Amino acid sequence: MNDVTLRQLEYLAAIAETGSATLAAEQCHVTQAAVSLALTQLERSLGATLVVRRRGRGVSLTPEGQAVAARARLIVDQVEEIGTVVRGLHGELSGRLTVGVFSTLARDTIPALLDWFVTHHPGVELDFIEGSGPEIQEAMLAGRAQLCVVYEAQLLPDCQGEALTDSRRLVALGLDHPLAAHTEIRLADLAPYPGIFVAEEPAFQRTLAEFAAAGVEPHVPWRSASVPAIHNVVGRNLAYSLLMQPVSHSPEGLPLIYRALADANPRNAVMVARPHGVTTSALVHEALVALREHWSSSVAQPQR
Repeated sequence: MNDVTLRQLEYLAAIAETGSATLAAEQCHVTQAAVSLALTQLERSLGATLVVRRRGRGVSLTPEGQAVAARARLIVDQVEEIGTVVRGLHGELSGRLTVGVFSTLARDTIPALLDWFVTHHPGVELDFIEGSGPEIQEAMLAGRAQLCVVYEAQLLPDCQGEALTDSRRLVALGLDHPLAAHTEIRLADLAPYPGIFVAEEPAFQRTLAEFAAAGVEPHVPWRSASVPAIHNVVGRNLAYSLLMQPVSHSPEGLPLIYRALADANPRNAVMVARPHGVTTSALVHEALVALREHWSSSVAQPQR
């Protein structure tokens, strides 16, 4: 096998991240011809087709390309880490850090990380990938992110997790809801009232299964992928919801209150997910410090 170069691996990782040879060239500050030539040489060296070129539709990675691209990103990051380690000895960090964030956790995670790195390490370039728990972890396993922030129930088998909180679901209510005077609420108490749940799988089906196990059939006329929209519906006293992260008011400015579930309510911690067996770089270590600091200081309790 001919020598595989770091430049070839960098270009392949960029193609995996952008889905386009043109965008990969822009990201790497080279011409598209240089990216295409390097990719052809890499395929020849490995004896495998790594991408499928589609006229007018960019490129897509083959299964072999996905596997190589994931390792290519790790190798490129580790090489870049050499300079970061040296600068870190002087208290400075630089380079690019891409973090996957589950969409409903973006409100807390993205500002906290930006604030931390702008304050402590302004030379670090931060990027974020937002989406469902499985989507962002698959992106990480494909080499497009170095770590993810998800819920414990979303953790994929190929990832290792570190809990940032000991969070559990809370019953979210409007101030004038009939159950607002309760300090704890059973699933059976919720049955007569309409609910609006987060349209996220498998969480929705898991919640329905918990109601069924308690011998309760919930009345759930509405679902939404937008947590702010759910906050507004709850604030208007149109429905209750079951949510992980409490906020004091809806986007419309209406007060929200939260009550603990009296039924079995397993932990569903906010977690940092990383691929198994990957060395923790200085950038990832710093992100972990920032996330631990943020979540340890912002854990909210049910409002009474």
